[in-house]
Amino acid sequence: MLAGRNRHMSISETPKLLVPVDVSVEDTPGGRLVDILPGVDVVLLGYFPVPAQSLPAQLKLTRGDEAATRLEAAAELMAGVDGVGTVETELIFTHDRLDPIDRIADQRDCDAVRVPDSGTASGVERILVPLRDDRNLDRIVSFAGAIARGSGASVTLFHAVTDGTDDGHELLAAATDRLVADGLTKSRVDREVTGAGDGDAEIVALAPAFDLIVLGETEPSLSERIFGTAPTAVAERADCPVTVVRDTTEGG
Repeated sequence: MLAGRNRHMSISETPKLLVPVDVSVEDTPGGRLVDILPGVDVVLLGYFPVPAQSLPAQLKLTRGDEAATRLEAAAELMAGVDGVGTVETELIFTHDRLDPIDRIADQRDCDAVRVPDSGTASGVERILVPLRDDRNLDRIVSFAGAIARGSGASVTLFHAVTDGTDDGHELLAAATDRLVADGLTKSRVDREVTGAGDGDAEIVALAPAFDLIVLGETEPSLSERIFGTAPTAVAERADCPVTVVRDTTEGG
């Protein structure tokens, strides 16, 4: 049996997704950010970048109404997307857009975060779920399964063997069992194992064939994971949303 740290800490039936958006520009995106994520509750984090020589509080006095109007408009668009649950908002003026992500995700009990600047799609048919090991396995699979149930999409579980001690098949079998237990048929779950060793490069190579990529948080902080090498590379090259599922275990 896999000895994951949080195999039994699954996500609720309706996951909560944190969606950061830049509200300093006129074309703040709205509904198209989550148009392939049916069945999720959304926390829309509107961030307004503050120049180094300015104080956030001062800029908020002069640009706060403008930013709030854009955030409200984006929230209204999201709320009108078929299948989306509740939509909450949070407005932040910040020198560093990374700074509020961990804090707001914790405060709002978010299960996952959409990687900023990753792509969009008009519908979801295929979800890619790369799994490095069994850490955070239950939550990653639960999130992907919730999206698959709501959209009718198939799920491809992917593992890159890196050290030769585990061929990955036990890991993906456990993930498949969880998806089936959550209501997916085995015919909607594919498994792929590669011995290439460079998992990040393989994810980037596979990305164009999928409508949504669900990654797991593995770095010390969520912001590092979201803006780390793999998510950034995937977001830049994949024309689809990329999400990172949080590891909420103590010390995770």
